[in-house]
Amino acid sequence: MSLSAQRFLRHAHNYERYAIVQHQMAQKLIEILRGSPSQCTDIFEFGCGTGSYTKLLESLYPHAHFVCNDINNYAQYFGGGKEFLRFDMKDLSEILSPRTFDLITANAAIQWLNQRKCLQTLPRFLRCGGALLLSSFGKRNLWQIRELCGVGLEYLNLEEYEEILSEHFEILHLSQDSHTLHFESAIEAFRHLHFSGVNGVQNGFFLSKELLGNFEKNFANTLTYDCVFIYVRKK
Repeated sequence: MSLSAQRFLRHAHNYERYAIVQHQMAQKLIEILRGSPSQCTDIFEFGCGTGSYTKLLESLYPHAHFVCNDINNYAQYFGGGKEFLRFDMKDLSEILSPRTFDLITANAAIQWLNQRKCLQTLPRFLRCGGALLLSSFGKRNLWQIRELCGVGLEYLNLEEYEEILSEHFEILHLSQDSHTLHFESAIEAFRHLHFSGVNGVQNGFFLSKELLGNFEKNFANTLTYDCVFIYVRKK
C-alpha cells in the first residue's frame, strides 16, 4: 500500500470534517448529472473512500447497482445493494473485465493515478452511450504549497483533458473553478491538508516554525483549490 493510501485510511474518521472543497465538488457533479438526466442501471465509482459522494449518487439513482472501489478497505461503509471491491486502479482490466457500466465516476480521485493511462482505459468499461463523470484538480491547485515547499501532484489542464478525451467521447461539460480557503493560522492550514489527504506532501516532510512563518507571511494562511469538472459520453 502506498504512503498516500495509508494516510487516507488512517485519517478516514477525520476526512468528512476537513474535506470541505471535496464536498462542494461532489455537489457540483450531482448538479451536472441533474442537468443531463439519463438512465443508469450499473454505476462504477472509483476512489470512493467512505462513500459520501456515493450517497449523493444513490439519491439520484436509488435503484442502480453500485460497484464501489478504493485501494483501501472501506467495505464497512457500504451495503444496501452496493458492491465494494478493494483494488489498485492499475489492475482495473484484470479485476473488472468484461463488466461494463452506464456511468463511471469519481470525485477528487483521478489525480492520484496515471491520468492519461486511466482515461484511455476507462472507455472499454462503458456501454455505448455511457457517461464518464469526474472531478479533479488543475495545474494551479494548492499553488501556495508548491511554491513554498516544492511538492505537489502532477495535474492536467483543460486543453490536455480535451485532447485525451475527444478520441472516445463526446464532451458534454468541461469546466474549471477555484475555491480559496482562509485559516486562522498556518498550522490550521497544514492540519487541513493532513486530514483531507490532498496535498501530495510526502511523509517525513518537516513542518518547521520557519516554514509556517513563511506561509503566514507570504500567503496569509490561505489555500487555493483549482477544481476541474468533466462530463463526457462514449461515442
